[in-house]
Amino acid sequence: MPAKRARRHFSQLSEFERGLIFGKKTAGWLTRRVSGQLDRSECGVRNCWEQWTREGTHARKTGSGATRKTTRREDRRIMRQALVDPTVTRSTIRAGVGVAVVPQTISRHLAEANL
Repeated sequence: MPAKRARRHFSQLSEFERGLIFGKKTAGWLTRRVSGQLDRSECGVRNCWEQWTREGTHARKTGSGATRKTTRREDRRIMRQALVDPTVTRSTIRAGVGVAVVPQTISRHLAEANL
């Protein structure tokens, strides 16, 4: 018997998939059928549909998640230092920016800028 593949949950649904769920549920499809068609968990499909019926939206709220620890100016300083010297270390960047952040934050900011 083949192993079951893990299905993605609600928070991992793309905007397109959320729109499909809304359309199919509006057309009267059962949650099980929608989840099988999209290869997503029934719980994720159900949560998406419930959010639509409760809030009138299938999109995630903007601004959700943790607050940023750096300002836009500090973000630009991080990018500039990495562009000027590609061999610079995260701790050197952190010291140059002058803000107390962990090295992973520096790495994440650089990854967001494709550096």
